[in-house]
Amino acid sequence: MRKVKWSEYKVKRSGFIITRAKIGFKRQSSSRVRDEGERNLLLKLDQKRLKSWKKEGKLKILGPRRIKFKV
Repeated sequence: MRKVKWSEYKVKRSGFIITRAKIGFKRQSSSRVRDEGERNLLLKLDQKRLKSWKKEGKLKILGPRRIKFKV
């Protein structure tokens, strides 16, 4: 893995952000707009997947903001 000096990276990144703001670049959404039915279906699929991972022991909830996931 390559090493990065945080101070140099921070200066480079801030310059990039300022330049992008000056030219008026706006970030586009990475996902398309979904209708209500599709959104509900995807939510149900995610909930079932999490439930099955918990049963199999792949996913353990350690606290309100901590989880353990075995691959």
